Order: sequence, then structure tokens, then C-alpha cells
Amino acid sequence: MKALVISVVFALTSVVNAVSGNNVKDFAYNTEMNEGRVKTETVFKVENRKYLHNHLQYNYAYNAEGLVSAKEVLKWNKENQRFEKQYCLNFSYDGTNIKVEYAAWNSKMNAYADVKAKTVYQINAMGTNYQSYKWNKKDNSWNLTAEHSTQAEEIMLFAEK
Repeated sequence: MKALVISVVFALTSVVNAVSGNNVKDFAYNTEMNEGRVKTETVFKVENRKYLHNHLQYNYAYNAEGLVSAKEVLKWNKENQRFEKQYCLNFSYDGTNIKVEYAAWNSKMNAYADVKAKTVYQINAMGTNYQSYKWNKKDNSWNLTAEHSTQAEEIMLFAEK
């Protein structure tokens, strides 16, 4: 389960890059480790194959079991010359489910206070079910936006990548 969770966390970054049109060769990564775990990953834009420019920074937190509990995303602000908080992915586990909540940074509250979306991965012997939800402020409820199921064989392939 631990390998699958780590694969899910790092695959989310790959999916975001693919969807946003980011090409891997246009970026370089510097990963800082602490006791065998990724602590911080800095993403640089590559210019002319020789210049690196700050772009994003990912900060990871772990729970007592060593599973990722949060992935904080900061974006480089050229004017202020520093990384600024954007959003955080909060991970929770309850045996067969992995829940990922997207919380946007609220600078007025100085906290990740605005949970806008969540995804639930339900893992069992038959495979994985993926459900994506968006928060509906008007109805004060979660709305299912996507659902997808995979077979157990597909999970093994996903976890090995």
C-alpha cells in the first residue's frame, strides 16, 4: 500500500505537468531528502539548456506511518524574489481509502482554508475506484465530477511506473 500511495502522490505531479502542457525537458528538479523521504523538491524552468529559473517548490509532510500527509505547493514570485504559497494537497488514509483534498492558500487568513476539491481512491482486491468532487458553495455540498474504476492488474502497472 505504501508504494501505491507514494506512486499516487508523485503521479499527481506528472499528471499536472502533462495536462498543463509542461514538457519534462523544460524543467529541472532538485530534491532534498530527510531520513530517506522527500522533504522539498524545487522545480526550475530550463532556458536555452543552461540557465535555471525558480518556478515551483513542493514541501512534503509525513504521518506517523511514514505516508505523505501533505504536499504544499509554492510558486516563485519574480517581483518579491521568493516562493509564495499557492495550495496544499492533504492526504488521509483509512485502510482501503486514500482521500486527497485540495486547499487553496488564503493570504487574509494566513492559512490553507478554502477546500475546493477532493479525490477519493478506494483500493480493494478487485482494483481501484477513483472519485473526484468539487465543493459547491451555493448548495454547501460536494458534487461528484468524475469517477473511474481500474482492475487490479492496472494498479500494479501504475504502481511500478
